[in-house]
Amino acid sequence: MKEKHLYILGGVFLALFIIYFLTKPRMHSVNYDDVVQTILFGFEKEDVAGIEIYKQTSGGEARLELVKVEDQWRIPTTYNAKVRTYSVDKIIDDLLEMTGKVRSSDAKHLDMFQISDEQGVHVILKDEAQNPLANLIVGKKGEDYNSGFIRFSGKEKIYGVDKNILSSVGVYGEIDTLSKFNAKSFIDLNAVKLDKDKLNLAALVANGREMVIRKVEKKSEEASAEDSTAVARPVEYEWVYMKGDKEIALDQKEVDNFFRDVTSIYAQEVVDQMGNSLADLNKSSQYRFNRPSHYIVFINEEDDAKKNIIFGKEYEKDKGYYMQVQYDNLVYKVNKSKFDTIFKWATDLPTKLPKKEES
Repeated sequence: MKEKHLYILGGVFLALFIIYFLTKPRMHSVNYDDVVQTILFGFEKEDVAGIEIYKQTSGGEARLELVKVEDQWRIPTTYNAKVRTYSVDKIIDDLLEMTGKVRSSDAKHLDMFQISDEQGVHVILKDEAQNPLANLIVGKKGEDYNSGFIRFSGKEKIYGVDKNILSSVGVYGEIDTLSKFNAKSFIDLNAVKLDKDKLNLAALVANGREMVIRKVEKKSEEASAEDSTAVARPVEYEWVYMKGDKEIALDQKEVDNFFRDVTSIYAQEVVDQMGNSLADLNKSSQYRFNRPSHYIVFINEEDDAKKNIIFGKEYEKDKGYYMQVQYDNLVYKVNKSKFDTIFKWATDLPTKLPKKEES
């Protein structure tokens, strides 16, 4: 090959190399502030055992605390009342599921988003030892209802997120007018909620009349000894009315109706907490729980533990009665119609005998 041709081929190769270099795709660095991302991570929902919510106000500080005691969430500052599971799940789920991206990294924008330490709503998730898992500050409402702004305490980055955390914690107005949190909106007013299948005795006492029913093994005809194909049947149980030492059979459908009324009691509100102090003894007299005319007793099948529900005086004439759930140490108001429905069974249930089968 002539030298001239070699020069030409070399020139073409060089030109192609330059073109390749100029058109070669380049790796670009990612700006994570522009990417939608999960905000909270590093722990699970089950790790959360406490939620502290507070905000600085003109009158001092608005505060709400929720604490998990065994399997039940409670409000320590409001009679240690039970909290609706849905309300707690809503807060934790929204925080863990929210995603968003950075809207600002400049401290001068804190006021614009109402998310400074003084303006924002502080939400702290805690573990079982009450150590912080996440410490967030929630700012003003988002542009859309299901949106908002948050930042981590001590940090200046503000995230626009796809969850309305203000609504989750019960704040529906403007945060600059917030003066207190509505603790009552979190309270579980299902004062009594028991599982009939975990009980072995239930009793009603109404004005000295006692009605007791007990769960017993259901009597069945034994298989013939000559029947070699007989298979052992699982033990079945039924509820009977105890009249002295006698066990009187009952219509089991009516027993189910009875338990629906007495094992699920919805209250109007929580009004007090009772313990074993001297002050609580005075409360017992105040509400007339010390000498009750009406009460319910349940006994657990597993450990024979008693669960007492005591009714005291009327809180208002013909409106309803105070009710003490002893195993929760809480006092509620229960309306008169529910009271009447429960204690009507003291005379009605013993008359609900099994229906005779038609021949």
